[in-house]
Amino acid sequence: MTKKKKDAKGDEGSGVVGMGTAAAHQISTKEELRSFVTDVRDRLLKEEAAPIFAMSAMQQVMSLDSIYDLLDKEIKEMLQEVWVKLSQSGFHLRKPPLVFGDGEVVVG
Repeated sequence: MTKKKKDAKGDEGSGVVGMGTAAAHQISTKEELRSFVTDVRDRLLKEEAAPIFAMSAMQQVMSLDSIYDLLDKEIKEMLQEVWVKLSQSGFHLRKPPLVFGDGEVVVG
């Protein structure tokens, strides 16, 4: 693969999942987090991205240093949707307390 093709491939989806997940490390505002999570969720639900890439993106988001400051109810609900879809796709996952709290139950 030539350098030109390789560079073009890297620029394809600088948004998220599988192509630009490094962008998750640059999130510093609620708006950036909301945009990133929305993109991950939408691509996963539309089956435009493999579940493993969404799982990787979710892990990156939940590892952000400022995640406790950035999370709000709407973002948590989107992350819950991603988690449910990942569970339905065959991942054996524990509910992350950061997203679901300690006693919440998800029907899905």
